[in-house]
Amino acid sequence: MTASANRVSTYTSASAGSDGRNGEKKDLWSSMLDNVASGKRLPEKNMIVLGGTPDSQREFIESLSHSSEKRTLDRQSSKTPPVANSFALGYTYYDVLDADQEDILARISLYMLSTPSEAFPKLIQPLVTPETIPNTLMVILLDWSTPHMWMRQLREWILFMRSILENSSHECQAAMEELMVSWRDRGRGGGSTNLDGTGATTSEGDVALPLGPGEWEEGIGLPLCVVCQNVSLRQAGEGLMLTSSRRRRWSSWKRHKVGRRETLIKSFNTSEQLY
Repeated sequence: MTASANRVSTYTSASAGSDGRNGEKKDLWSSMLDNVASGKRLPEKNMIVLGGTPDSQREFIESLSHSSEKRTLDRQSSKTPPVANSFALGYTYYDVLDADQEDILARISLYMLSTPSEAFPKLIQPLVTPETIPNTLMVILLDWSTPHMWMRQLREWILFMRSILENSSHECQAAMEELMVSWRDRGRGGGSTNLDGTGATTSEGDVALPLGPGEWEEGIGLPLCVVCQNVSLRQAGEGLMLTSSRRRRWSSWKRHKVGRRETLIKSFNTSEQLY
């Protein structure tokens, strides 16, 4: 009886020790896999594309990769990410590659809306969080075939986004305020950041430039880029019948607005021409 009891006791203790070692191995592998996964996690940026048609949205997405002419055979043979933008909120993604067009440096998620419907703010709201706000850009697509609609379209989309951002949480409001202040102080002298986002060298005598009339009075909360497509219509004079006075109004609006928009485009490495 004693020997039998000892045998049972020895087996039990050995199996318990084996389970403990297996548990330690599982914990070790889990931590290693977590470290590898976090190391391969790509920096993510969000781009909310507003306006245009499904076709013009696809053209805009294709224009983002026009500068990437040199591709490896693996990149050429890989499939292009699908663009699902026929209904409601569309989505696709775009990978930013290094100079050799081999390694992926970051991934841009593109969310697309064609119309500012009252039912769509709930689709955009989950995209606006304190974590995503510093890495989000709004893009409004306009078309040179209908320049007389631009002001109305801009107003509709800005009001659409403002209704979403103003109803966000206090944490989101604080993140947007911090983001707007950082954009406002870029390149004005006395700040720590240049217009292109690089660090600025400051001295004791540097003084920040004053704000102009109406500048930064009502910030939206997110960087905004306006892209005008089909610029060939403007260059060739097709479909653009404006009086001299209206043409002067367009040029003055262009001079007043294009400076800030170009700054935003350069900071997000967008090569699309505004006007």
